Amino acid sequence: MISDMLGSSGAIDPDDRADAARSLSEKCGYAAAALTVLPIPLSEVIAVVPLHVGMVVGIGNIYGAEVNRESAQELLLKIGTTVGLSLFGTKLATTAAKIILPGWGGIVAAPFMYASTISLGTIARMYYERAGDLSEAEMKALYKEAFSRAKTGFDPAKARADDAKDLANAAAGEAEPAAEAPEAPAEPAEDPVARLERLKGLLDKGLIDQSEYDEVKRRILEGI
Repeated sequence: MISDMLGSSGAIDPDDRADAARSLSEKCGYAAAALTVLPIPLSEVIAVVPLHVGMVVGIGNIYGAEVNRESAQELLLKIGTTVGLSLFGTKLATTAAKIILPGWGGIVAAPFMYASTISLGTIARMYYERAGDLSEAEMKALYKEAFSRAKTGFDPAKARADDAKDLANAAAGEAEPAAEAPEAPAEPAEDPVARLERLKGLLDKGLIDQSEYDEVKRRILEGI
């Protein structure tokens, strides 16, 4: 179970809670990055949800809050709506997959998933640290700052480390029952213009930088 592997505890000294929550977020961030390179079809889509939920449950437990999967999902959905991304869970991963992953995910997808996870963890940490007293404006500012800082500090080697891969595989395994459910009809493949428009949206929101935008745009155009 993801929660067992994360090993969070409500018995942590109050002075150490922030560091413990940051460490947990980083651990989950690199596991999210590792999902993009697992040899499991769409692993980043099916596994990021239990990974993010487990992270929020763990952070809540660090601060002594009673958090279960349902309340963690509610908080994650609230964060996603508030920061204006609508990218919680599978939506976040699917957005990355549609634009970034086919054949060359390592360019942008891993740091994208890492930074997004760190940003969610940062907001969750502040939410529980302040007993829920966190405004929408503060959530937006925290997300933007944490995302930029996390992308800059991303270390690809840590995403390839055994502990990150082990946690990523555990998340994928936990998500497998849902993945085995009957599939919805496949959406038609996006044409290059739609992909370029979606890519520009990621740039405008600060989710990718100009060099990443230019590289992905080049590859999309080469495929036409």
